[in-house]
Amino acid sequence: MKNRIDKKLFGILVGYMALYHVIYISRRIILKLIEEPGYIDSTWLYIFGPILLNFIIIPPLLLLILVATKKVIAQNLSWLSSIGIHFVFSLLYSFLVVFLNITYNHIVYGDSFDVFSRATFITNLYASTLNFLAYGGFVSIIYAYYYVQKISKSELQKTQLARQLQDVKMQALKSQLNPHFLFNTLNSISSLIEEDGYKAQHMIGNLGDLLREVLLVKDENMVLVSKEISILNKYIEIMQIRFSDHLLVESEIEAEVQEAMIPSMLLQPILENSFEHGYSYDSINLKVNLSISRIDKWLMIRIQNNGVPISVKNGDTGMGIPNIKERLETLFEDNFDFSFSNLENGDGVITNIKIPLTVV
Repeated sequence: MKNRIDKKLFGILVGYMALYHVIYISRRIILKLIEEPGYIDSTWLYIFGPILLNFIIIPPLLLLILVATKKVIAQNLSWLSSIGIHFVFSLLYSFLVVFLNITYNHIVYGDSFDVFSRATFITNLYASTLNFLAYGGFVSIIYAYYYVQKISKSELQKTQLARQLQDVKMQALKSQLNPHFLFNTLNSISSLIEEDGYKAQHMIGNLGDLLREVLLVKDENMVLVSKEISILNKYIEIMQIRFSDHLLVESEIEAEVQEAMIPSMLLQPILENSFEHGYSYDSINLKVNLSISRIDKWLMIRIQNNGVPISVKNGDTGMGIPNIKERLETLFEDNFDFSFSNLENGDGVITNIKIPLTVV
């Protein structure tokens, strides 16, 4: 806890003191106006004088109370010890305020300075009780202020740590994805070199363009749909060189979702999974349909292919699918839907993703 005086807190304490005195002086004014005995002959100086005096003597005492309370809080004392310390301080505060008011009345009005007389004792006992309660109010405000401040700081730290953890986790998941994709692409280029050197060279050029785009968004968890599609198209071009006429990819992206946000590199592993597991000896021509649309406040993504059905039992869904689920959970917690299943007729696989719509 910093040693400097918190001006905002000091202002709150002064405001509390002012409110208390407004209520107190309003009572005295009303009693004078209704000609209550004991007040009808009172001068306005008698009514306002003690209040003005308190506005002079109490603010410096508030500074002392604020500093002392901060030190007590910083010591992390037990509740019993803290109450004992503040009880002693409250007595000192009450005595000091009463003493200064007696001195003021003696100088201004010539009142008796005999603090042990019955009348003076009863008056001062009443005033001391009010000052004791006022001290309790000051200390309560200070404790409440620093408690709320501590809670707010703790929540802010939790939020920052959660965001940092999310970023670390996302980077870890991406670091799994990118090498996996890169190795598969390099293997494709390697196998193509002997078959068609020109196509292999063209694929290397496209790979360079793709990696450049990936590097530009490597630190971004969310990108525009238009950016994601641009990167995805470069990947599709590479795969179309590899599979030639045996691969057809059709995209249907609604214009209004082009400026929506989507997790970066979300679609590529799904298409990669389709390419890697969709072909077989009986299925040599693969068609993939990608659509991104908006329904109410949701961004809807659907990827469907006519390839070989998945066999979860054999674990042929690939590493990218569990990776996607983890990324979606990290970004949206439970606020998303993800399904990856065979078509009812068994002629392909469909992936559906629903995430909150965010348009920039």
